[in-house]
Amino acid sequence: MFQLFTANLALLTAFMFLSSRLLRNYERKPLMPVKLRLVIGGVHGLFGILLMFFSVRIDGSTILDFRQIAIIAAAHFGGIYASAVTGLIIAAGRIAMFGVNQSSLTAATTAMLLGLISGIIAARVTDYWKKWLLSIAAGIGIITSSLFFLLGWQSWKVNLYFVAIILSGGLFVAYLIRYLSDANRLVYQLEESEANYRRSYTLQEAIFRSATGVAIIFTDPAGIAKVFNPGAERMFGIRADEAIGRQIPGTMVDPAEFALRKEELQRQLGRPVKDLEVFVAGLSEGKGHEQEWTFVRRDGDRFHIHLMLSEVREQEDRLLGYLAMIVDRTESKRAEETMMQANRMLEQLSRRDGLTGVANRRAFDEFLDAAWAKAAMYSHSLSVIMLDIDCFKAYNDTYGHQGGDACLKQVAGALQRVVGSMDGLAARYGGEEFVVVLTACGRLQAASVAESIRREVETLRIRHIGSSVSEYVTVSVGAASSIPYAGLSPLELVGMADKALYRAKQEGRNRSESYQPGS
Repeated sequence: MFQLFTANLALLTAFMFLSSRLLRNYERKPLMPVKLRLVIGGVHGLFGILLMFFSVRIDGSTILDFRQIAIIAAAHFGGIYASAVTGLIIAAGRIAMFGVNQSSLTAATTAMLLGLISGIIAARVTDYWKKWLLSIAAGIGIITSSLFFLLGWQSWKVNLYFVAIILSGGLFVAYLIRYLSDANRLVYQLEESEANYRRSYTLQEAIFRSATGVAIIFTDPAGIAKVFNPGAERMFGIRADEAIGRQIPGTMVDPAEFALRKEELQRQLGRPVKDLEVFVAGLSEGKGHEQEWTFVRRDGDRFHIHLMLSEVREQEDRLLGYLAMIVDRTESKRAEETMMQANRMLEQLSRRDGLTGVANRRAFDEFLDAAWAKAAMYSHSLSVIMLDIDCFKAYNDTYGHQGGDACLKQVAGALQRVVGSMDGLAARYGGEEFVVVLTACGRLQAASVAESIRREVETLRIRHIGSSVSEYVTVSVGAASSIPYAGLSPLELVGMADKALYRAKQEGRNRSESYQPGS
């Protein structure tokens, strides 16, 4: 008996490992094709039949094995389609192996019943361990009942074996699948980190090599050059292989100017200073420092430069070295325009939410203050609409954080489609919460826009099996409007919209509400 159960468990372990590996690419996808679910069910069903060949025979027609775990695992991987097919195939195999008799028919019925019940549990329960424990409990209840039906009170001994087998086997497989799933996720994260590193490295190389009009030099804390880009080669007439490994500060500066500045710094500090200190003395508290210098090329040509120097530190605040960006002042106007454009791009990026592409909290706060001041000046009404994705934690638990990110992007897109042409701003307020500011917009119009947002999100039909509201992703929306007056602040208007949003949630979610004074 022990050898047969060991064989059953070994087969089960190998099969679950193989299933997790083959299906790992579908773990982060919220929707799995029905055809694939049916294939999963078929494969698990055939495996369940295989387990019966290594089962422990109790009498001429009663056997014990781990085939019930195969049904529950099919529900985990493919939902009710998979578990139902698995139960049906195992039922047919049971009858084929032992003939048409009361025991076979009862076992076949329990297999199909467990397939349906475990599939329903997998579809409705989002918590991983709760789902497995409920499915195992259902399996124990179904099989013990069927054995009692067949054997009467004499079934107690067989039931003890069965409960021990399905409980230990079920918990073992649940832990194994969770472990393999976590391992797969770590592999994905590692692959993504490696890809991000390669992209960052490629981008860094591209910046270093394309910035031919700007010299970029990185030195260690002692001033030894470690990076010397093509712009530096062109500016100073020195090849990178000649510069790297050399003491950079002081070797390319006009000697008279350098001596003068060194002497001035020594007077200020009241002590002798090293050559490197002449450059880095202005750095403090991680802030950059800009300087004007006269440099000398290898051919003796003198030119004026603008030096931007900054420290490079690790998170532990250990100094790694110094990064110098040097611009030839003869091309200062062109470089200044390039830098201004880059700063504008950075400013735009700093005002956008990196995930959804809509405005971020900072942009919202600035826009609201400006819109409030303008509305107060002209006595115009200003509206704020807040929305929250219903049951979003359950969505993340069901479909993973990448699925949650995809959902946030789609909701943001729906929000933009509704309010994009209006005079206002849509922003991500935080987490799964979004906010809209509409200028020159009264209460009735704001209520209409809020309802349009709710309907637009609902029409996305993003599947959400973990929601207590709908089978699709929905939002609750709250709107508030007011003409600015003394004693009312922009944050209080936001608070009104938040109260309306809270009421929408209290009233059952997937609805829009307008703020009513006194509510």
